[in-house]
Amino acid sequence: MADITFTGDIMCSPNMTKLANNNYSSIFQRAYKLKSCDYLVGNLETPIAGEEMKFTHERYCFNTPESYLTALKECGFHLLTLANNHCMDRDEQGIENTLKNCRNAGFDTIGIYASAEERNTLFIKELDGIKVAFINYTYGTNAFAHHRFLKHPYMVNLSQPEETLPGSIHLLNSYEKIGSEVERIYTHGKDFEFVKPYLDQLENDIRRAKAAADYVIVIMHNGSQYIREVDPYSLFLADKIKQFGANIIVGHHQHLIQSCLTDHDGYFKIFCLGNFMCDGKIEADDFYFDSPLVSAVFHLSLSRRDDGSIQEKKSFSIYTTVKDKLGLPCAIDSYDVYQKRNETYLKEKILRYANLFAGSNKYQNVQERYEL
Repeated sequence: MADITFTGDIMCSPNMTKLANNNYSSIFQRAYKLKSCDYLVGNLETPIAGEEMKFTHERYCFNTPESYLTALKECGFHLLTLANNHCMDRDEQGIENTLKNCRNAGFDTIGIYASAEERNTLFIKELDGIKVAFINYTYGTNAFAHHRFLKHPYMVNLSQPEETLPGSIHLLNSYEKIGSEVERIYTHGKDFEFVKPYLDQLENDIRRAKAAADYVIVIMHNGSQYIREVDPYSLFLADKIKQFGANIIVGHHQHLIQSCLTDHDGYFKIFCLGNFMCDGKIEADDFYFDSPLVSAVFHLSLSRRDDGSIQEKKSFSIYTTVKDKLGLPCAIDSYDVYQKRNETYLKEKILRYANLFAGSNKYQNVQERYEL
């Protein structure tokens, strides 16, 4: 059996860097349970571009020290997905530096690339005799904010043109506006010529992976931030990914847990796991969110049936960010927190997020893993 685990967004604030004093190990030490899987996957939502490019964590301008990778390696991560809206925060040089640093630290990487040949090479990992293909795409690169656009399109897997370019949908708009843009571009055809090459590439990647692997996972960085309801573009894109032949979709970016969706045919879509690591409350547009302190960790177990087909078993854990004595955030299984503090309000909070993620109210007791 191949056990694959996925965490939400992995972020790093200036306060974390200051308190860690170049040693981030304690941030992930309490997440030791993650090491029990065969393959641990996380979305690294910051460039690791080197000190010469300056370390920052402003709203659209991230760069984190290389020692952060050491802590992630100690935590047990194997694959870092790097196609996200912050991958161009240090321009194309930042992409090259991040790839070099991640690979030197021993990680597999997908989503950003140093060459066209590399981008066109499928990433397939054989786990317990099962060939699993991983594909990672992002909706954009924050081009609307920093006004840096890709000179080499192969460097980032994009599901649409970069923000502000014809054919792109701006996900900071209202849901009504996003819905009307999806209708205008993809149904009525206006500007479809600009987005078609991106959809064609995504379809081609999935279909090639389907032909070469036993199971195809698409990791989608997409959606409106800090909002529980799944936006129309994410719903549209997830339907396309399903249509193209991926076996499952795992989503990031919204920074809080969103409900999963199971279609009438049983097809399973994860839209957002939340923030696996962040520094307390998140500020956005003059208000704060406490919910990034809780995230889902998704467990996918794959086995081969006698007829050669793949059987999947899905479950998840709820993780909480707590603070240590130095004030550093730490990721910990909420079940462990509850075992130490068996309090009603804590139980209600954990179960609220467990039921929210699953899209139902079937969980009554705090568990290490919840079956889906």
